[in-house]
Amino acid sequence: MIDDRVVVDKAREGIAFTEFQRLAALLELTIPEQAGLLSVTERTMARRIAEHSTLNTLESERLVLLQKLAEHGVDVFEEQGKFNRWLRRPLRVLDDRSPLAYLDMTTGFVVVDQLLGRLEYGVYS
Repeated sequence: MIDDRVVVDKAREGIAFTEFQRLAALLELTIPEQAGLLSVTERTMARRIAEHSTLNTLESERLVLLQKLAEHGVDVFEEQGKFNRWLRRPLRVLDDRSPLAYLDMTTGFVVVDQLLGRLEYGVYS
């Protein structure tokens, strides 16, 4: 598990956009989903892809949070594909929205991570 201090340090340094692309491919994220996670337009995403730029501090923070969440999700579901499907599944506990829909805000990462914790310990959600 990635330490929270590492999240801060890595985000402040800025992370290469290619690192985000690697994780996006692992999570099977579409361009619109990627744009939503970084809170940018699809056009900006296309430019970032072409330029191989570095993420700014806020975008880098989201990437590290997503890395932590993905790691936790695979620990819980024991398979990347199962976690990827769960991310997109509407859940009653989230008012019939998917966990992925919550990841457009930092607080949403906390909500989704808490759900994973409940699943991990067998608490019905």
